[in-house]
Amino acid sequence: MYSKCTLIDYAFRVFNYPTHHDKNVFAYNSIIAGFVANGFPHYGFSLYKQMRHLGGSSSSSSSVVPDKFTFPCVIRACGDTGEDFEVKKIHGLLFKLGLELDVFVGSALVNTYLKFGLVVDAHEVFEELPVRDVVLWNSMVNGYAQIGHFEEALGMFGRMVENGVVPCRYTVTGVLSIYSVVGDFDNGRGVHGFVIKMGYDSGVVVSNALIDMYGKCKCASDAWNVFEVMDEKDVFSWNSIISVHQRCGDHWGTLKLFDRMLGNRVQPDLVTVTAVLPACTHLAALMHGREIHGSSTRAWVCPIGLAFANQAYA
Repeated sequence: MYSKCTLIDYAFRVFNYPTHHDKNVFAYNSIIAGFVANGFPHYGFSLYKQMRHLGGSSSSSSSVVPDKFTFPCVIRACGDTGEDFEVKKIHGLLFKLGLELDVFVGSALVNTYLKFGLVVDAHEVFEELPVRDVVLWNSMVNGYAQIGHFEEALGMFGRMVENGVVPCRYTVTGVLSIYSVVGDFDNGRGVHGFVIKMGYDSGVVVSNALIDMYGKCKCASDAWNVFEVMDEKDVFSWNSIISVHQRCGDHWGTLKLFDRMLGNRVQPDLVTVTAVLPACTHLAALMHGREIHGSSTRAWVCPIGLAFANQAYA
């Protein structure tokens, strides 16, 4: 409970309570997952090593051998700390424990191997798994995309659909990010049709990905249509549509959107300011430049001072 409430220090106190001499695998799994989820992968991995030591100790009165719930978190911790050698060691241990074919452990391995750029290892794990759920397919599609292997990512996406696995929102955002980078408008629009069919367009993250894709394909009107029908807009939504107009050279539209963003009480961030400043420069809109300067100061966006000196007051 404490771990899920981000109170990891309290969780660790409970874990180390003096009366808790014999900690079982469930206790270790919970505290390891808590540390990893709260951004302390080193501590999580240290507890895993402690767990392994106790599991191999004849003096331990209770079993603390890692199980299929332990390894996904530990593998993620290795990925966060750059411990590629430790991942290889864990992979070998999985065979010893008979967990090499578990889909959740396999997904974690695929994610981490791709994070390290170990494409061959990730592909081998994927191909060996007898059951491939949507999470595993997502690991392959998004993992390839994140390291710039777009052709492989789209190939996996095609195989996923051919195998009758229905893409989820997470799959869609990953594929749209690829079409954004390569500027593939036709396939991006095809995915948009699928999004509408599945009802995924109600999600902010998917809509933001659509806006970004259309914007990078220089289709401002399509991006605008997605933006306008969104029930909920976060700062990323505003930044995306503002960047679209700026990228297409619509400087007045950029400034109008910025004004509308402020009117909706959405706090600009550094990305907003970076997108809006060139419009001020092109239109010699000094008043807008001063207004943005004030907004950025209130938001404590300090690094933009030089940008103002070079652009807004040029």
